[in-house]
Amino acid sequence: MDTSAVPDRELRKATVARKKHPGYRCPGKQRDGNYALSVGIPTACFSGEQLRQLADVVDKYAKVGHLSTAQSLIIVGIPEDLYYKARQAVLDAGFDVRSIGRDVRQVKCCPGADFSPFGLQRTFPLATALEEAFRGLPTPLKFKISVSGCPNCCANTKLNDFGIHGTVDGWKVFVGGKMGTVPVIAEELASGVSSDDIPKYLAAVLRVYRKEAQPDERLAKTVSRVGLSTFTEDVVSQLDTSFDDLVQTAKEAREKAMASQCIGPLENGKEDC
Repeated sequence: MDTSAVPDRELRKATVARKKHPGYRCPGKQRDGNYALSVGIPTACFSGEQLRQLADVVDKYAKVGHLSTAQSLIIVGIPEDLYYKARQAVLDAGFDVRSIGRDVRQVKCCPGADFSPFGLQRTFPLATALEEAFRGLPTPLKFKISVSGCPNCCANTKLNDFGIHGTVDGWKVFVGGKMGTVPVIAEELASGVSSDDIPKYLAAVLRVYRKEAQPDERLAKTVSRVGLSTFTEDVVSQLDTSFDDLVQTAKEAREKAMASQCIGPLENGKEDC
């Protein structure tokens, strides 16, 4: 079985350039010359009717659907002239179309105590609350969140920027994890945290990260550079700070993303809508 492929260096170079560009965008041109779009599926749960509608979108406009590691559905193989028709069909099915940018991404979660025999905490209400409050908030680089209902960490809690897993006493909070070419295991920030206090911790982590990060720096590098103890102290000092401003900024960013998502090439620092 031959699984080799010839690297497309020009496409890779263009893709890296798009990732460095601030703002909102679709996943961009793929190796087959077509485009892709990311379908937002909060808590990764959908109805049978929604799934049938998405199947129709794939059959009509694309080549295949791909379930990502972030629990979103990527529809790939969309010809450029059909992209906006496919995008509208996804919206008509009741889903969001997600931008791929330097921001807080979709919250990933396991089924938790509502379904899992091992569940110690319910994940769906908390994951939904975090997504509604913070998704789309601009960050120095992408920021991923995961919620696991027990220490089995099925949602890869320790491989995300902000991860929590349920215990009998509440939630453990981890920060600074990531995948990529050099994976980093997240470090424990707090334990025994109540569900009501988790949004406070996330807001504080985001506030400190936005303040301390150097250009193009993922949270893992920020925590490593400033030190976990210093980072933790800064987070704790922010826990009682209202985060209404972050919620409003995230809301405005989501609205802007929906209005301005483009598929064209990066030229002169802008994408061609």
